[in-house]
Parts: sequence; C-alpha cells; structure tokens
Amino acid sequence: MAADRRREPPRPGEYESRRQAATEGTRVTNASNTIDKDLDFTGKTVLVTGSGRNIGRAIILEFAKRGANVVINSRTNKEEAAGVAKEAQAFGAKTLIVMGAAGDLGTVEEMKKRSEETFGRVDIYVSNAARRLYKDFFQTTNEDWDTYLNQQLTASWYLAKAFVPPMIEAGWGRIIHVNGPDGVHGGWTRAPHSVAKGGLRTLTKTLAKGLGEHGITVNDLDPGFTDTIRDYETHPGATPEASAARAREMIPIKRQPTIDELAWGCVFLCSPRSAAITGVRLTVDGGSSMFG
Repeated sequence: MAADRRREPPRPGEYESRRQAATEGTRVTNASNTIDKDLDFTGKTVLVTGSGRNIGRAIILEFAKRGANVVINSRTNKEEAAGVAKEAQAFGAKTLIVMGAAGDLGTVEEMKKRSEETFGRVDIYVSNAARRLYKDFFQTTNEDWDTYLNQQLTASWYLAKAFVPPMIEAGWGRIIHVNGPDGVHGGWTRAPHSVAKGGLRTLTKTLAKGLGEHGITVNDLDPGFTDTIRDYETHPGATPEASAARAREMIPIKRQPTIDELAWGCVFLCSPRSAAITGVRLTVDGGSSMFG
C-alpha cells in the first residue's frame, strides 16, 4: 500500500515565518550587493610603487579584480612588471608600466605625466617600494643612509607633491603607506630603512591632518612577518622552512600572513565607506603586534 504523501496542514504562524525568512533572504542579498559596490573600483586609477613582485604585485591584482586601472612600477625588472601587467589584464584591467626608482624625483614625475595622459588622474596611490640592507651601524655608509632613507620616505613626499593636488581638485583620494614594525622597534642591521619607516609614520599623520577636509584619507598598512619572496643577502637564513617554523613559534595564528591578506587590508582602507578612517595603522601581522 502506497504511503500517504499528503502534507500536514500548516502549523500556526508557519506561513508568517516563511514570509519573514524570505524577506530576510532578500535583505541579505541586497546587503551583499551593497558590499560588492563598496569594494568596486571601476573607473578608479591605482598606482603602486614597487609592484613587480610580492606585496606590491598582490595589491595591484586585488584592485585589478575590482575594476580599477592600474599603474605598475618596478625599479629595474621589466620582465616582472610585464608579468604583473599581463595578470592584471586577464581580469580586464587597463594597465600602465612606469620603470624607475620611486626615490628618484624624475621617476615620480614620469609616473604623473604618463598616468594623467593615459587615465586622466590617479585616485589612489600606494607607496610600497622599499629595499632593506643588511649592515650594522658601523658598516652602513653615508651613501647607504641617503639611498635607503630616500627610497620610501623621500619617495612618499614626492608622490604626495605630485598626486595630492589633483585629488584635492576632485574632492576624493586615498593614500596608503606600506610601513612595518621596523619603524616602531628600529633595526640594528638596517638603520636607514628603519628610520625611514619611522618618519613615514609621521608623514602619514601629517598628511592625514591636512587632507581630511578634502575627502582624502592617508593611512599606514603594516605587514608583519609576511610570506614573501626574500633575498637571502638581506634576510640571511630566512628560507621557507625556517620562516614557517618561526611563524609557528611567534605568531598567534601559527603561520605567516599572506600577501593577499595584506592586499585585502589595502582595498578596505581605500573603500568609499572607509572615509572616516585616516591617520591610522592597519596592522596585518597575525597578531604579533599585540606583544609590543
């Protein structure tokens, strides 16, 4: 005998519950659409210095996925820069490559000229380019001091002078300085680099104080012990295996943060809804900084 498949009559309030659930589902969908729009950078132009590899590359690709035009900068490696451009283009992004050291005023002037010719203006820039040296105080020369102090601190000044005026004219802009723990704790084997990072924090706060009224935010994005490709001359012994073991020992999440996680932090700070977040340090280090 076939089983009786008739449905039981609805329980009291069941239809109302279903209707409420359907309404809540619509609200969730609408909220998701809103969130997607908040992180849509279609029509915006993003410039990232030192974007041929590692953190800079990840930031370029994160914005490329979200509709932005991207300006890629590499000091000398044209092949790396071209590779990043090809990856960004695969997401449908329009790209521009400008080679040269960000600490060279001529490079920044070239970035401004070509970016404006190609895209009209730069809406967001990320001062990321920085190389470390591995010399203690006694080994570090005056030439080293100039080179490594200028490569990001002076570069960030040049970038501000070049790109802030058009942002003021537009009434909107986002500035990100990639900083780090060296600017807080110092570094015996990289004094000029560490001093530059400390000065960069002050530059961030200085610009944030004056540019907020123009719709421009200025923030630091601080990576910790991030999983990147390292030069063993400047990071002796930092093999992938040694780095993973060190991360398990010192980082609360028991691993190194990824470059993609750092890039997500950058996108968050640049969102239109982050307009009240300025002058801050967003630290993406897996919790390491909680220990001071």
